[in-house]
Amino acid sequence: MIYFLRNLMVVTFFVAATLFSSCSWAADAAQPPKIAVINMQKVVKESKTGQKATAQLNQQFERLQKLLQAKRDALKAFKDDLDKRAPLMNADARADKEREYEKMLRDFKDQSDDAQFEMRQAEAKVMDPILKALDKIVTKIGEGGNYSLILENNMPGIYYVSPTIDITDSVIRAYNQEGGAQPAPASKSK
Repeated sequence: MIYFLRNLMVVTFFVAATLFSSCSWAADAAQPPKIAVINMQKVVKESKTGQKATAQLNQQFERLQKLLQAKRDALKAFKDDLDKRAPLMNADARADKEREYEKMLRDFKDQSDDAQFEMRQAEAKVMDPILKALDKIVTKIGEGGNYSLILENNMPGIYYVSPTIDITDSVIRAYNQEGGAQPAPASKSK
């Protein structure tokens, strides 16, 4: 989720920079720009759909963690047994067991990498529709509220934000009222 929010922040920054550079605010001094910020992490965390998506992703993460923990425990038990028996084994038997342990270790690393990849894929599948729906809602609020610029509150370079320009709670309310984008079901492979 952090990966997608970070990408969203970068895109928002570039859109904001483009809007900022193309507006002729100096020519219309009577109408100062209206600027707002939004905390997308909070929107995802506190919206009904975001909570469902987070719960779904957490459930899949816990399932993968249990599988990996079982593999980790088996690997540790094998290593402990090898360490205990190694002094009693002949050189060939010890070398065979150490190769077997190294293979198990490589397999565990591959499974761990696969689990991380699976989680990134599940996160993308679940979060993409939510972020697309939020983009439409923020645009609607921006146009309806005559905002010149809406920035992501957690963007690099934003050090202080007055609470009076934070529209996060308005976006959460609007998103919940519209029903939000339903999270895509996370895959349950392996």
